[in-house]
Amino acid sequence: MTENTSSMRLVLAVAAATGLSIMGDSLMYSLLPIDAPALGIALPLVGVLLSANRLVRLVSNTWAADIFARVGSRLPFLLSAVLGAIVAVIYSVGWGFTVFLLARIGWGVAWSGLRQGGFEAVGQSESHLRGRLMGVLWGTVRLGSAISVVLGGFLHDRWGFRAAAGVVAALTVLAIPVAWRIRWHKNLPTVRPDMLPDGGWRDTVKTPVQRWMLTSGLMEGMFEGAVISTASLFLTRQMGAQSPLAALGIGVGTVSGLLLAVRFTADLIFAPVIGAISDRVGQPKTAILLTTVMFGGMVGATTASGMAIIGYLIVVFICGAGLFVTLSAASSHIAAKSATPHRFIGMFTTANDAGMAAGPLLVYALADVTGLSPVYLGVLALVLIAVWRFWRVTAKNQPE
Repeated sequence: MTENTSSMRLVLAVAAATGLSIMGDSLMYSLLPIDAPALGIALPLVGVLLSANRLVRLVSNTWAADIFARVGSRLPFLLSAVLGAIVAVIYSVGWGFTVFLLARIGWGVAWSGLRQGGFEAVGQSESHLRGRLMGVLWGTVRLGSAISVVLGGFLHDRWGFRAAAGVVAALTVLAIPVAWRIRWHKNLPTVRPDMLPDGGWRDTVKTPVQRWMLTSGLMEGMFEGAVISTASLFLTRQMGAQSPLAALGIGVGTVSGLLLAVRFTADLIFAPVIGAISDRVGQPKTAILLTTVMFGGMVGATTASGMAIIGYLIVVFICGAGLFVTLSAASSHIAAKSATPHRFIGMFTTANDAGMAAGPLLVYALADVTGLSPVYLGVLALVLIAVWRFWRVTAKNQPE
């Protein structure tokens, strides 16, 4: 078996387990905003629930990075899959805000391990393959998300929240045997505590390239968190009850599920292609191009009417999928050159999670004051600035 084939098989196996695990989490973004009152959850608290898993990851990402560095990938990744399945089952019970909050915190810990495993798998490949493999990883993961929101939305419109969440929870359990059977590379590096550099986590922000890489991840996460957590609200507010989709008798749950499925399927269809392109032309150049197109697409989505809104959102979602993969591949490349690769990966995922946590909190706090459109455009402008600076410092310090 060639090294390229071995790397692809490992990434696909890790992606399959992660894609099954994430199904319960993805369903919450589709159904919680519209089912919160029936579940005894006030609408403003939905933003708290959708951010809780990301807030806890500001701590658990560092734990995951150090645990993977010390004991390897197999055990922490498997335990993360087990925890993800338990959390999905708890969602299906629907016992109010407190239980949901605890479950969301549990999912945050599980996702730290699952995502760290994905980055570890890609990081073991040759540098010229990382963009492509990162696209394969997240494309496969988002296939799980897409299946979850479409299937869950369909079941929700016919049998309610608990039936939808219960079926999806049963699917997440399948992640456990998949994770169990993964054959991790024997040469995955482990690090003893006394081998870690004295600079600690400060070593991950020593250079301008590292700092703007992390800032770009932070801003990208904030935009993603804001849009994904309010996509169903945005669509219904922009298109109204008289939209063509409503005339066809399609329920709100199915509409929001299909909308989010477009975002998740973009990872599957376009992310591997964009990742491969970024390997050829460079991740910084690809990132600035994608962000620019995203901004234009969001301007169109916030000013258009009718079905044109969906067309513009598709452009935004495709570019967003490519941007995440491109930045992730760039972070893997920078990590491979750093003194503590595990820690830089942990710091990048933490920065991204900080943005993902802030996005829902920000948008739900301002939605009734400014509306959704100004929040979307304001955050995306910050993404554009951060990515532009990353591109510039990379060109200056590490010319291609």
